[in-house]
Amino acid sequence: MKPTRLQDWRLFDLEVPPAGKIEYPFHVGLWEAPEPTALAMDVHQGLEIGFVLKGRMERHFEELVFVARPGDIHICSAWEPHGWRVAEPDTVSVVFIFLPEVMDNELVRDVPWLSFFTAPPRDRPRTRSQEMRRSVLALGELIGQEDHERRRGWMAAMRALFFQLIVVADRYWERPHSLAVPGGVSASVFSRVLPAVILVHNDPGRDVKLAAAAAACQLHRSRFSAIFQQTMGVTFGQFRRRARLARVAHLLLTSELPVESIADRTGFVDGSHLHRTFVRYYGRTPGEYRALHRG
Repeated sequence: MKPTRLQDWRLFDLEVPPAGKIEYPFHVGLWEAPEPTALAMDVHQGLEIGFVLKGRMERHFEELVFVARPGDIHICSAWEPHGWRVAEPDTVSVVFIFLPEVMDNELVRDVPWLSFFTAPPRDRPRTRSQEMRRSVLALGELIGQEDHERRRGWMAAMRALFFQLIVVADRYWERPHSLAVPGGVSASVFSRVLPAVILVHNDPGRDVKLAAAAAACQLHRSRFSAIFQQTMGVTFGQFRRRARLARVAHLLLTSELPVESIADRTGFVDGSHLHRTFVRYYGRTPGEYRALHRG
């Protein structure tokens, strides 16, 4: 499936760009898929928010899988492994991928907007009422209109519609009680932990120690651990594990490599170690996962 029409759009995959950077801070994409697709795994530097405009998609996270229908939004954090699959012909979806500095340190109500993305997948804003669904679809119609007409200032209009989507997502969000925002999560903090993220994603098979990650960010280990969890929503150890498992899932879907070879490439002791870990977090064996999603 290829994106159509919107020119300021890049696809991202598991291969990290040079220096972990993306070329532009803001991307908007309108996807039109004439046929269903197989599951694809993805991970990218930018934060992501999007919704289905027509048809049906599956959205896969480590701890959550849900079917997205017209008006359903999805939210993905930076460097968070996730999967998607078009489940119905002629599906259309809108996706914004952007760097944190696009919104800097803005607050939505009294909470930093980055809380959307650092909350666990189950606790993030989702479309849970018909009123919200209508609001999201109305924004989709305006996005389609701006894309079709391409009048002067159309990309500025896209940014304005993006901000409106953020407001709609927050307006209907039942915030989890566990949401903690001591001092907030600022855009600048993301750049502080980026060197550690790049270390992990440049070589998922490498056992990057906490001390090495903290040193790369020029932070003391305890300070690094606190900032990393606040920014990424998981501990550094959890982040390293999910990056490794995302690479495993990617290889299962895109290669014929046996599990032992994948284990060797992704830093597991052996195939049995990979098998146990994969079942714990994906709920099925590597072989079952490959057969289900490639079938």
